[in-house]
Amino acid sequence: MLDRRTFLAAFGVLPTAAMAGSLRHAADVARGSQQPSWQVLSAEQAADLDALSSQIIPSDDAPGAREARVVHFIDHSLATWNSGAREPTLAALGEFNALVAQRHPGKRFAQLSPDEQLAFLRANEQHGFFQQMVATTRIGTFANPLWGSNHDGAGYRLLGFEPRFFWEPPFGFYDAEARGTP
Repeated sequence: MLDRRTFLAAFGVLPTAAMAGSLRHAADVARGSQQPSWQVLSAEQAADLDALSSQIIPSDDAPGAREARVVHFIDHSLATWNSGAREPTLAALGEFNALVAQRHPGKRFAQLSPDEQLAFLRANEQHGFFQQMVATTRIGTFANPLWGSNHDGAGYRLLGFEPRFFWEPPFGFYDAEARGTP
């Protein structure tokens, strides 16, 4: 069992260094409404991933993946901490668009109407790339904005989550005694 000081010394330095770039990027995105340029994705790839993530968590009266800027989270992750997945992800997106073109000749996913997109996803919901995008979209929508995701707390608003990140006891029924209640 490691004590806290040993754990921080051993594991705190590398993640902190890796996160510094991500935090800088998140701060740049949060500074204004101007969106950053793409680090890895082409404009076409970004449009496809934005359309795909927006079908997974759509916008309605509440924010969705587009408001959380999931596509920017994906782009930044492929440029930094998840760069090892860059080539496989882009290749899988290409294969996914090849499937789209088989059903809708000459079109990419983003070029389909929303109804066509939804029908295509329903027919291909077990496709590995789609499953990967479901997980990535969830992360990009709901993770801590300091990690370059969940822009402006859009995912938090969707959940009704209050991002205090600091709570003081007593927390609940299990520590009622500390509150002086039976």
